[in-house]
Formats: sequence, structure tokens, C-alpha cells
Amino acid sequence: MDNVNPKTRVSAAQTLKNIEAYHAFSAMTDYRANNPDNSRESVDAAYAELRAAEHNAIVTQAAAAAGVDLLIAARRKLHNSMLGVKFEARALYGPNSDQVAALGLKKKLEQSKKRKTKKAEE
Repeated sequence: MDNVNPKTRVSAAQTLKNIEAYHAFSAMTDYRANNPDNSRESVDAAYAELRAAEHNAIVTQAAAAAGVDLLIAARRKLHNSMLGVKFEARALYGPNSDQVAALGLKKKLEQSKKRKTKKAEE
């Protein structure tokens, strides 16, 4: 029978306390459990399972972070390449060409110009 409801979340602080208690427990050489769920072998297995799960979580998190770093670098590389393509297209086809517009840029003639307003003479 479990002592903890399966829906209960055990906090990190409580887990640290449990690890400290486990280390104190491991020093008890004369411990004999009546309940097999509380035997030394069972507790050792639970501790080993915790350590394996922590290791797996750390490795998975590191792999995910590395994947995000690769994604960011790939996005930056494509962005840099496309900026170069747009610059080259303006030079090759001209600033008013359909090719420049196809790349998502405005033709030079379509760009809004700043209009100077004449001040009203008094």
C-alpha cells in the first residue's frame, strides 16, 4: 500500500529531505523491515530509480537546449543568406524590378517618399 496519494506532487525541497534521510538510513546496519515495501532493497531501488530519472531529465533537458541552439543558429544563417540574396537581387535586377518585389521588397517607385510641406507664407 502506498503512503502517498499518486496525485500528490512531491516538492524539490521534500525530495532533498528524503535524500538526506536516505543517506542516514543507509548508515543503519541493523535495520530490518517487517513490510517488504520498506525493506533495504526496496528503498535502495527507489533511490536508484530517482537518480536514473534525474539523470534522464538532465540529459533530455540538455539535448533540448542544444536543439534550440541549433534552431536559432539555423534561423540566423537563413536570415543572413536571404538578406544577401535581397541585396544581390537589387544590384542584379534593379530596385524597381519584379524580381525584387517577388522577394517581398517594395519597388523603389512604390516606397513612400517624405513630402516636404511648404510653410504658409504670412
